[in-house]
Amino acid sequence: MILGLSDQRGPRQEPVRTEVWKMFDRVAHRYDFLNRLLSAGIDRRWRGKMARLLPPGVDQHVLDLATGTADQLLFLFEKSKKIKSGLGIDLAEKMLAIGRQKVQGRGLSQAITLKKGDAMDIPAQDKTFDAVTISFGIRNVSRVSQALSEMHRVLKPGGRLLVLEFSLPEHALIRSGYLLYLRHILPPLGGLVSGDSEAYRYLNQTIETFPYGGALCQLIAEAGFEAVQAHALTMGIAMIYQGDRPLSAKGHPTSKE
Repeated sequence: MILGLSDQRGPRQEPVRTEVWKMFDRVAHRYDFLNRLLSAGIDRRWRGKMARLLPPGVDQHVLDLATGTADQLLFLFEKSKKIKSGLGIDLAEKMLAIGRQKVQGRGLSQAITLKKGDAMDIPAQDKTFDAVTISFGIRNVSRVSQALSEMHRVLKPGGRLLVLEFSLPEHALIRSGYLLYLRHILPPLGGLVSGDSEAYRYLNQTIETFPYGGALCQLIAEAGFEAVQAHALTMGIAMIYQGDRPLSAKGHPTSKE
Protein backbone atom coordinates (compact mmCIF):
# COMPACT_ATOMS: atom_id res chain seq x y z
CA MET A 1 0.00 0.00 0.00
CA ILE A 2 1.27 3.46 -0.89
CA LEU A 3 0.97 5.87 2.02
CA GLY A 4 -0.35 9.38 1.67
CA LEU A 5 -2.55 8.95 -1.38
CA SER A 6 -5.73 10.60 -0.24
CA ASP A 7 -7.52 13.09 1.94
CA GLN A 8 -11.23 13.44 2.63
CA ARG A 9 -12.00 13.65 -1.08
CA GLY A 10 -10.43 10.30 -1.90
CA PRO A 11 -7.42 9.15 -3.91
CA ARG A 12 -5.62 11.41 -6.38
CA GLN A 13 -4.91 10.37 -9.95
CA GLU A 14 -1.45 8.94 -10.59
CA PRO A 15 0.40 11.22 -13.07
CA VAL A 16 2.23 9.92 -16.13
CA ARG A 17 5.99 10.01 -15.48
CA THR A 18 7.33 9.20 -18.95
CA GLU A 19 9.64 11.77 -20.57
CA VAL A 20 9.22 14.16 -17.63
CA TRP A 21 12.57 15.71 -18.57
CA LYS A 22 10.84 17.52 -21.45
CA MET A 23 8.66 19.38 -18.96
CA PHE A 24 11.68 20.38 -16.87
CA ASP A 25 13.44 21.69 -19.96
CA ARG A 26 10.42 23.91 -20.61
CA VAL A 27 10.67 25.55 -17.18
CA ALA A 28 14.48 25.53 -16.90
CA HIS A 29 14.77 29.31 -17.28
CA ARG A 30 12.64 29.88 -14.15
CA TYR A 31 13.33 26.70 -12.21
CA ASP A 32 15.76 28.01 -9.57
CA PHE A 33 13.78 31.19 -8.98
CA LEU A 34 10.55 29.26 -8.51
CA ASN A 35 12.20 26.80 -6.11
CA ARG A 36 13.17 29.69 -3.86
CA LEU A 37 9.82 31.46 -4.25
CA LEU A 38 7.48 28.51 -3.79
CA SER A 39 9.41 27.06 -0.84
CA ALA A 40 10.09 30.47 0.74
CA GLY A 41 13.77 29.52 0.60
CA ILE A 42 13.34 26.55 2.95
CA ASP A 43 14.71 24.17 0.33
CA ARG A 44 18.15 25.74 0.82
CA ARG A 45 18.16 24.63 4.45
CA TRP A 46 17.05 21.12 3.48
CA ARG A 47 19.79 20.82 0.86
CA GLY A 48 22.35 22.01 3.38
CA LYS A 49 21.29 19.33 5.85
CA MET A 50 22.05 16.68 3.22
CA ALA A 51 25.72 17.66 3.49
CA ARG A 52 25.72 16.91 7.22
CA LEU A 53 24.47 13.39 6.51
CA LEU A 54 27.27 12.42 4.15
CA PRO A 55 29.16 9.29 5.26
CA PRO A 56 32.39 9.56 7.26
CA GLY A 57 35.64 10.10 5.40
CA VAL A 58 37.28 12.62 3.09
CA ASP A 59 38.05 12.84 -0.64
CA GLN A 60 34.61 11.46 -1.42
CA HIS A 61 33.26 10.91 -4.93
CA VAL A 62 29.59 11.86 -5.02
CA LEU A 63 26.91 11.15 -7.62
CA ASP A 64 23.86 13.43 -7.72
CA LEU A 65 20.95 12.04 -9.74
CA ALA A 66 18.20 14.17 -11.28
CA THR A 67 20.70 16.95 -10.66
CA GLY A 68 18.83 19.57 -12.69
CA THR A 69 20.66 22.87 -12.35
CA ALA A 70 23.17 21.31 -9.93
CA ASP A 71 21.78 22.98 -6.80
CA GLN A 72 22.30 19.94 -4.59
CA LEU A 73 25.89 19.31 -5.69
CA LEU A 74 26.77 22.96 -5.16
CA PHE A 75 25.28 22.91 -1.67
CA LEU A 76 27.26 19.77 -0.83
CA PHE A 77 30.51 21.42 -1.89
CA GLU A 78 29.60 24.61 -0.02
CA LYS A 79 28.62 22.93 3.25
CA SER A 80 31.07 20.01 3.39
CA LYS A 81 34.83 19.62 3.09
CA LYS A 82 34.52 15.86 2.55
CA ILE A 83 33.98 15.89 -1.22
CA LYS A 84 36.72 15.60 -3.80
CA SER A 85 34.58 15.27 -6.94
CA GLY A 86 30.95 15.34 -7.97
CA LEU A 87 29.07 13.95 -10.96
CA GLY A 88 25.59 15.23 -11.73
CA ILE A 89 23.27 13.29 -14.06
CA ASP A 90 19.97 14.40 -15.56
CA LEU A 91 17.96 13.86 -18.74
CA ALA A 92 17.01 17.55 -19.10
CA GLU A 93 19.80 19.13 -21.15
CA LYS A 94 18.54 22.70 -20.73
CA MET A 95 18.63 22.28 -16.96
CA LEU A 96 22.16 20.91 -17.20
CA ALA A 97 23.25 23.88 -19.32
CA ILE A 98 22.18 26.25 -16.56
CA GLY A 99 23.89 24.02 -14.01
CA ARG A 100 27.17 24.16 -15.93
CA GLN A 101 27.05 27.96 -15.89
CA LYS A 102 26.57 27.90 -12.11
CA VAL A 103 29.39 25.40 -11.61
CA GLN A 104 31.74 27.53 -13.70
CA GLY A 105 30.70 30.65 -11.80
CA ARG A 106 31.65 28.99 -8.51
CA GLY A 107 35.06 27.96 -9.88
CA LEU A 108 34.23 24.25 -9.54
CA SER A 109 34.52 23.09 -13.14
CA GLN A 110 37.50 20.87 -12.27
CA ALA A 111 35.61 19.18 -9.44
CA ILE A 112 32.03 18.89 -10.78
CA THR A 113 30.95 17.27 -14.03
CA LEU A 114 27.39 17.35 -15.36
CA LYS A 115 26.18 15.01 -18.06
CA LYS A 116 23.02 13.57 -19.53
CA GLY A 117 21.97 10.26 -18.06
CA ASP A 118 19.10 8.20 -16.64
CA ALA A 119 18.71 7.28 -12.95
CA MET A 120 17.29 3.91 -14.03
CA ASP A 121 20.40 3.10 -16.07
CA ILE A 122 23.27 4.97 -14.43
CA PRO A 123 26.27 5.38 -16.77
CA ALA A 124 28.87 4.37 -14.18
CA GLN A 125 30.72 1.25 -13.13
CA ASP A 126 29.91 -0.77 -10.02
CA LYS A 127 31.24 0.48 -6.67
CA THR A 128 32.25 3.91 -7.97
CA PHE A 129 30.82 6.43 -5.48
CA ASP A 130 31.05 7.08 -1.76
CA ALA A 131 27.63 8.75 -1.74
CA VAL A 132 24.64 8.98 -4.07
CA THR A 133 22.17 11.82 -3.62
CA ILE A 134 18.89 12.64 -5.31
CA SER A 135 16.80 15.68 -4.38
CA PHE A 136 13.17 16.08 -5.44
CA GLY A 137 13.78 13.65 -8.29
CA ILE A 138 12.95 10.13 -7.20
CA ARG A 139 9.21 10.75 -7.45
CA ASN A 140 9.71 11.50 -11.16
CA VAL A 141 11.22 8.08 -11.87
CA SER A 142 8.85 5.66 -13.58
CA ARG A 143 10.43 2.55 -12.00
CA VAL A 144 11.59 3.46 -8.52
CA SER A 145 12.83 0.01 -7.51
CA GLN A 146 15.02 -0.20 -10.60
CA ALA A 147 16.51 3.22 -9.88
CA LEU A 148 17.22 2.28 -6.26
CA SER A 149 18.93 -0.92 -7.39
CA GLU A 150 21.10 1.11 -9.74
CA MET A 151 22.03 3.45 -6.90
CA HIS A 152 22.98 0.45 -4.79
CA ARG A 153 25.11 -0.93 -7.64
CA VAL A 154 27.22 2.19 -8.16
CA LEU A 155 27.85 2.78 -4.44
CA LYS A 156 30.99 1.46 -2.82
CA PRO A 157 30.43 -0.98 0.07
CA GLY A 158 29.80 1.24 3.07
CA GLY A 159 28.64 4.06 0.78
CA ARG A 160 25.53 6.07 1.54
CA LEU A 161 22.32 6.90 -0.30
CA LEU A 162 20.61 10.20 0.59
CA VAL A 163 17.18 11.00 -0.85
CA LEU A 164 15.54 14.39 -0.29
CA GLU A 165 11.87 14.33 -1.22
CA PHE A 166 8.54 15.94 -0.44
CA SER A 167 6.09 14.12 1.80
CA LEU A 168 2.73 14.81 3.42
CA PRO A 169 2.51 15.94 7.07
CA GLU A 170 0.87 13.52 9.49
CA HIS A 171 -0.77 16.28 11.56
CA ALA A 172 -4.29 16.68 10.16
CA LEU A 173 -4.46 20.48 10.34
CA ILE A 174 -1.01 21.03 8.86
CA ARG A 175 -1.75 18.42 6.20
CA SER A 176 -4.99 20.17 5.20
CA GLY A 177 -3.26 23.53 4.87
CA TYR A 178 -0.42 21.98 2.87
CA LEU A 179 -2.83 20.24 0.48
CA LEU A 180 -4.68 23.53 -0.01
CA TYR A 181 -1.38 25.15 -0.99
CA LEU A 182 -0.37 22.28 -3.29
CA ARG A 183 -3.67 22.11 -5.11
CA HIS A 184 -4.91 25.68 -5.31
CA ILE A 185 -1.99 28.08 -4.82
CA LEU A 186 1.14 26.43 -6.18
CA PRO A 187 -0.16 25.46 -9.68
CA PRO A 188 -1.50 28.91 -10.69
CA LEU A 189 1.43 30.77 -9.10
CA GLY A 190 4.01 28.45 -10.64
CA GLY A 191 2.22 28.63 -13.97
CA LEU A 192 2.07 32.42 -13.89
CA VAL A 193 5.80 32.82 -13.27
CA SER A 194 7.03 29.96 -15.49
CA GLY A 195 4.43 30.12 -18.23
CA ASP A 196 3.77 26.39 -17.78
CA SER A 197 0.92 25.62 -15.39
CA GLU A 198 0.99 21.92 -16.41
CA ALA A 199 4.40 21.51 -14.78
CA TYR A 200 3.14 22.71 -11.42
CA ARG A 201 -0.03 20.64 -11.57
CA TYR A 202 2.27 17.68 -12.13
CA LEU A 203 4.30 18.69 -9.05
CA ASN A 204 1.17 18.62 -6.91
CA GLN A 205 0.08 15.23 -8.29
CA THR A 206 3.45 13.54 -7.81
CA ILE A 207 3.79 14.73 -4.22
CA GLU A 208 0.36 13.35 -3.33
CA THR A 209 0.76 9.99 -5.06
CA PHE A 210 4.36 9.07 -4.25
CA PRO A 211 5.20 6.74 -1.32
CA TYR A 212 6.77 8.48 1.64
CA GLY A 213 7.81 7.73 5.20
CA GLY A 214 7.76 4.04 6.02
CA ALA A 215 6.65 3.09 2.50
CA LEU A 216 9.71 4.64 0.84
CA CYS A 217 12.01 3.31 3.59
CA GLN A 218 10.73 -0.17 2.76
CA LEU A 219 11.53 0.27 -0.95
CA ILE A 220 15.04 1.44 -0.08
CA ALA A 221 15.58 -1.55 2.22
CA GLU A 222 14.28 -3.94 -0.45
CA ALA A 223 16.93 -2.56 -2.85
CA GLY A 224 19.60 -3.87 -0.47
CA PHE A 225 20.32 -0.90 1.79
CA GLU A 226 20.74 -1.20 5.54
CA ALA A 227 20.33 1.20 8.50
CA VAL A 228 17.51 2.87 6.55
CA GLN A 229 15.95 5.85 8.27
CA ALA A 230 13.91 8.96 7.48
CA HIS A 231 14.57 12.46 8.84
CA ALA A 232 11.43 14.62 8.85
CA LEU A 233 11.86 18.26 7.80
CA THR A 234 9.68 21.32 8.48
CA MET A 235 6.64 19.66 10.07
CA GLY A 236 6.88 16.70 7.72
CA ILE A 237 6.45 18.43 4.36
CA ALA A 238 9.75 16.88 3.27
CA MET A 239 12.04 14.09 4.40
CA ILE A 240 15.64 13.00 3.94
CA TYR A 241 15.94 9.23 3.56
CA GLN A 242 19.26 7.61 4.43
CA GLY A 243 20.52 4.11 3.69
CA ASP A 244 23.95 2.49 3.52
CA ARG A 245 25.22 -0.18 1.17
CA PRO A 246 26.42 -3.05 3.36
CA LEU A 247 30.14 -3.70 3.47
CA SER A 248 29.32 -7.10 1.98
CA ALA A 249 26.76 -7.32 -0.84
CA LYS A 250 26.65 -11.13 -0.61
CA GLY A 251 23.29 -12.47 -1.63
CA HIS A 252 21.87 -9.18 -2.88
CA PRO A 253 19.75 -10.13 -5.93
CA THR A 254 20.43 -6.94 -7.92
CA SER A 255 24.21 -7.11 -7.70
CA LYS A 256 26.00 -7.44 -11.06
CA GLU A 257 29.21 -8.63 -9.42
